[in-house]
Amino acid sequence: MKKILVVEDRATTLRQLKQNLERERYEVYTAQQGREALDFIADHHVDLVLLDLNLPDMSGLCVCNKFRSAYPTLPIIIVSVKTGEREKVSALEQCADDYVAKPFYMSELLQRIRNQFRLAARMRAGADRRSFKAGPLEVNFVERQVKVNDHEVALTYTEYELLYVLVTNAGRIVTYEMIYSQVWEDEDISERKNIHVYINRLRKKIEIPAGCRFIHNESKIGYRFQLVE
Repeated sequence: MKKILVVEDRATTLRQLKQNLERERYEVYTAQQGREALDFIADHHVDLVLLDLNLPDMSGLCVCNKFRSAYPTLPIIIVSVKTGEREKVSALEQCADDYVAKPFYMSELLQRIRNQFRLAARMRAGADRRSFKAGPLEVNFVERQVKVNDHEVALTYTEYELLYVLVTNAGRIVTYEMIYSQVWEDEDISERKNIHVYINRLRKKIEIPAGCRFIHNESKIGYRFQLVE
């Protein structure tokens, strides 16, 4: 049974999350303060954390960074009323794997949790990171080769680098800044503004022949490569 730690200061929200997660057969632990959460996780194993940013005793972002520093592979999903672009980008770039804004649909949160567990399992199964497969799409990192339905797809250097960043972070939100730093590095900033052009080209080359959607927009933040079977 997967173990989830929910860190949330509002008792009503905490109770609702616990009930809904237990209904999905997760083992749920709770904490209403940052220090309480840090003390708990130091003594107990958990498989995933749901973390609010508004905590009464310390910054939720600080708690997130402490979690990430101590447990680099622990999936962390921010669940917060803070919906501003700055808060989301800071959390995703510093420590979080995903971000769900309040109010939210429970079905969406459950899907995000399943995505993180699926991603963690794939990471363990393919620790050598020599290749990636999602439905009809296969990426060979060693040969820089991309196939859809066993047919090779020709990508430009930049398109491949963009795809590489997306698939190696599959299931997670990848911010624009993360993409810029890894794909364009120190190149002319004007070239970076064409990111949507490269995304559209990539979509045409891999999504149309695959007959499914892989790359999803995260408004004003970046993109997410959605895992498919």
